[in-house]
Amino acid sequence: MDILIKPSQLEESAKIGAAIRHTIHEEPELGLYLPKTQEKIVKALESFGVKNFSTFVGGNDVTGVVAVIEGNRPGRTIGLRADSDALPLDEKTCAQWQSKSEMKMHACGHDGHVATLLTLVHYLNQHRDFAGKIVAVFQPGEEGYAGAKYMLEDGLVEKFGIEEFYALHCEPSVDVGKVGFISGYATANADVFKIKFTGKGGHGSRPHLTKDPLIAACQCVLSLQTIVARNVDPSKSAVVSVGCVSAGEPSGSSVVPDHAYIVGTCRSFEPEVQDTLINRMQQVVDGTAQVFCMEGELEYKKLYPAMFNNPKNVAEARRLAEEVLGKDNVVTKERTMGGEDFSFMLLAKPGCLFRLGMKDETHSASVHNPYFDFNDKAIATGAATLLSIALNRAAGQPL
Repeated sequence: MDILIKPSQLEESAKIGAAIRHTIHEEPELGLYLPKTQEKIVKALESFGVKNFSTFVGGNDVTGVVAVIEGNRPGRTIGLRADSDALPLDEKTCAQWQSKSEMKMHACGHDGHVATLLTLVHYLNQHRDFAGKIVAVFQPGEEGYAGAKYMLEDGLVEKFGIEEFYALHCEPSVDVGKVGFISGYATANADVFKIKFTGKGGHGSRPHLTKDPLIAACQCVLSLQTIVARNVDPSKSAVVSVGCVSAGEPSGSSVVPDHAYIVGTCRSFEPEVQDTLINRMQQVVDGTAQVFCMEGELEYKKLYPAMFNNPKNVAEARRLAEEVLGKDNVVTKERTMGGEDFSFMLLAKPGCLFRLGMKDETHSASVHNPYFDFNDKAIATGAATLLSIALNRAAGQPL
């Protein structure tokens, strides 16, 4: 028989979670080291009566917090993750709990993710009649810092015996009270690149005596746009986007510079497509440099791997979500080209991430937007769905 926790059962815990969210939202922190956020999480756990928790999981400069809630019967160990860092934006929501820090705000809802997981922990610590262990993972550094990777390298799976991972992420395009699932690849390989052309500078009136790297860079930008169009199977998806081209100084109207730079991002899902992008980009850089008689260098960095929601885990999690919320409140979402470092955890162990609806009459802003604020009405929905999945997977067998 399924173990189903309804949102109505978590209303009181959700109020506590929302209050904690507001305090976290007021003091956002960036990156891997979030001392104030860690302190708030630890105080919350202590106030709930949780005794088995660890701090600085990930290293001395990584404020990862892990709490273990053990049931009264044997079972499996399920990890639940909430990211906790903010973004470098100036907030414009005018909420009572608006950020007090310049150029820092919780514009991606990570404060709400923490609040949702704390809501779950608060309820679960008072209801220990379940099988197995639930491991609550509060992870910093999701926004470009690969916090999940640091925690895994510090032995997250081995130290706590985690067998499956689950998480949620707020979704402003889905109505509050609903959740969305994506089976298979859900987010893309998030990579960055930097290209440098080294030529020979000189006077702009004597271009024949120079080797102009800016011309090479401009040609390269155009050539990069053919990589996806002419090398990637049209049934698959990929993106090569240039974000910046720089060379010389605005005041140097008659100066041909020595160097020109291109920076941008690549997105893909399948490993073979990622390999194609890298190989063709190197060929474009080398070929362009040869044509213009100069040096070309490509620096390509793989940031986050594509996040793969295991179809078996998605099917079971979705089935449980439909039991908890009703079928009409569970939707199918399309995969996106965004990046998500929960992908590292799903490479270590199977599981999935689902989308938590935010949208109502007062919550319509997209994430990474100065007007975005997590919808507190979604906390009970997210916690109930995540907890029901975790309890059933802890009591069940590997899929």
